[in-house]
Amino acid sequence: MTIPAHPVFIDMPDAFLDALGEEVELTIGGVALPAPVRAVVRGPFGEVVAGGGFGEPGVNGMSPKVSFAEADVPGLKDGDRFTFKGVAWIVREPMPDGRGMVRCELERA
Repeated sequence: MTIPAHPVFIDMPDAFLDALGEEVELTIGGVALPAPVRAVVRGPFGEVVAGGGFGEPGVNGMSPKVSFAEADVPGLKDGDRFTFKGVAWIVREPMPDGRGMVRCELERA
């Protein structure tokens, strides 16, 4: 049995990004998007290891991740790039979550 999507999820990406998102610059297929997009960036970005810089391994070994609204990133694929707080990252393994968001692993560019 398939459970149909609940209408509450229609507005979820916008509400989630409004509450937790930050603006980032994104390049899809080698072409920079004309305006920043909202993203939720999480993981160790230097807070865990003093002076460690962005993207250093955290206490739990968590790698940096990012989530975008699926509607904001059509055509996003492995190897695309984005910039967060002046640091360039490579998008790895973008996976839609079925609720309007795309979750990605990150690799330092």
